Formats: sequence, C-alpha cells, structure tokens
Amino acid sequence: MLASSAAGSAPAPSEELKALRAKLEALKQDIARNEGSRSEAADALKSSEQAISEANRRLTELAASRQEIDSRLSELREQRQALEQRLSKQQALAARLIYQQYTRGGYASLQVLASGQNPNDVARTGVYLEYIARARRAVLDGLRNDVEALRVVTEESARRQQELIDVQDQHLAERRRLDEERNNRQKVLASVSAQIERQRREAGALARDERRLSKLVEDLRKMLAARKPAPRAPPAEPAPRSGQGNTLFEQLKGRLQMPVRGELVGRYGSPRSDSGLSWRGLFIRAPAGREVKAVAPGRIVFADWLRGFGNLLILDHGDGFMSLYGNNEALLGRIGDSVRGGDTVATVGSSGGNTAAGLYFELRHQGKPFDPMSWLNLK
Repeated sequence: MLASSAAGSAPAPSEELKALRAKLEALKQDIARNEGSRSEAADALKSSEQAISEANRRLTELAASRQEIDSRLSELREQRQALEQRLSKQQALAARLIYQQYTRGGYASLQVLASGQNPNDVARTGVYLEYIARARRAVLDGLRNDVEALRVVTEESARRQQELIDVQDQHLAERRRLDEERNNRQKVLASVSAQIERQRREAGALARDERRLSKLVEDLRKMLAARKPAPRAPPAEPAPRSGQGNTLFEQLKGRLQMPVRGELVGRYGSPRSDSGLSWRGLFIRAPAGREVKAVAPGRIVFADWLRGFGNLLILDHGDGFMSLYGNNEALLGRIGDSVRGGDTVATVGSSGGNTAAGLYFELRHQGKPFDPMSWLNLK
C-alpha cells in the first residue's frame, strides 16, 4: 500500500523537479553570460590600469626631464647674466675707444702736423690711432657676437620653458582622463559582480530545493531497495614545504626592509575577510602613490597586469627566491632591469579591482609562497 501510494504521488515531484532543473539551467546560463560580461569588464579594467601605469611611468620620466630642463634653464640664466655683464663692460670700453679715436684722430692729429713736430712723432701717433681703431673694431665685433649669443640663449630658455609647460599639461590631462576611465570601469565591474552574486545566491537556494526534492524521490525509492553506502572522501594532501638551502638571499633573513610604509592588515596564513581563504602573502595598507621599494637586489622578471593582482611586479633574487609586489598604481621598471635593495620599483595603488589602496607582497622559493614576516626587518 505504501509503495502504491508512493508510486501514485511520484509524478508530481518529478515534474516539479524537471521544472526546477530547467529554471536552474537557465539561471546558470544567465550567470555564464554575466561572467562573460564580468570578464569583459575585467579586461577593460586591465587596459585602463595598464594605461594608468604607463601614464605614471611617463610622468616619472617627465619629472626627470623637468629636472634636466630646469638645470639647463639655470645654466642659461647664468650664461645670460654673464653675457649681460660682459656686454655692459664692452659697451663702456667701446665708448672710451670711440672717444679716444675722435679726440686723437681728428683735431689732435691736425695739431701735431701744424706744430711742425718730428715726423717720427707723427708716425707714432698714427700707429696709436690705428691700434685704437683695431681695438674698437674688435670690441664692436665682440658686442655683436655677445648680443647674438644672448638672443640665442633667451630664445632657447623661452622654448624650453614652453616645451616643459606643454608636455606637463598634456600628461596631467591624460592622467585625469585615465583616472576617470578607471573609476567608470570599476563601477561597471562592481555592478556586474553584484548581479552575479545575487544570482549565485538564488542559484544556491534553487540547488537546495533540488536537493530536498531529490531526497524525497530517493526516500520513496529506498522503500523498495536497499541504500548503497556513500563513497569515502580521499585524504587531503599535505601542504608543500619551502625549499631549504644556504644561499645569498637566505643570508638576508630578518634583514629585508619593508617594501612600503603602511599598516599590515593581512598576514600570511590568516583568513581573508572577503573569501575566508588564507593569505599567501602580506597586504600592507598605504596611501595611493606611495613609493614601493625592492626588498633586496634582483632583476625584474615580470611587470604587467595580472587578474586579481592588478599591476604586478616580480623580482628574481636568484637561487629560486622571488619577491612579488601587487595591486600597484604604477610599475616604474621594465622586464630585465636590475635593481638594488631599496630602489623604488612601483607606487602603491588599488589596481586589479581592489577597493582599498595598498601593496600585496609575497616571498616565494621554488614557486611556493612562505611566510615573509621572519624575513623582514619590522623596526
């Protein structure tokens, strides 16, 4: 009787189960489409953040160029001041020579001839006057050269100053535009992510409904058949160990400088607030734009955008040791560059879609992360 009753009522839950599964499948497809939208938004965010990093790098180069131009302008100002002083002296000298040539070459020479003086004295007077004339020509030539040099210096100064203003204005405008684009992309990403999260919650509720209905059908079936034992779960694999060795980098253990000054809010092995997963490195909250330093000498082996880590820079320190610097606003080095410990390699940001500005930092050996805390000098 019980089996007959169960058989008679089975179609209803079976039809409901089919309808529920159809709805769940449609929802999963909708989620997949939205995941595609999220991927497109993430790609757009990647392009925007890469462009911001490039703009920051160019602004850094511009600052160096500005310093060079300012130094050149200082030299030009000194040259101009020296030229103006020399012009003033040459003008005074030219005035004296013209006066002497006039007084000695005009009326004075006629007096010498009329007085009946010795012809040798007359010759000496002529030689003196010729010397004055040559000196006057030399001074006037020098004046013309210095005036031309002053004009060239003045024009170069004005040109360099205007060039600096134009380039700086252009880059600052580009930076503002890229910041606006990044904000817009992050809003799109946040909106799509929120929609996906809502749909995932709904999908979870629907999946629970399916499990309840499946259980009812299974209970009815079990009245006629014995239940099969559930398979046992395989044992969890042990976590890999970091490699050991006596290397140059290992000699720096406990003496590595902090990569950035800030607040340590995420420690290796502690649970993340957003997902509950464990941190595989450190997250150091710091203001956007603060300098990120290399913890030790090394070579840049990666400097690009990576999903989840934003603008990421990786240093190879040899012997299998690497340090990773993520979520940066700008990467200031290129692949292949050698850096010293303490060199600025990036600036703090919130790239990768993060809401808080800060640096994500990891140390790895043979590709496996390990706790950086005992390696860093926290003083």
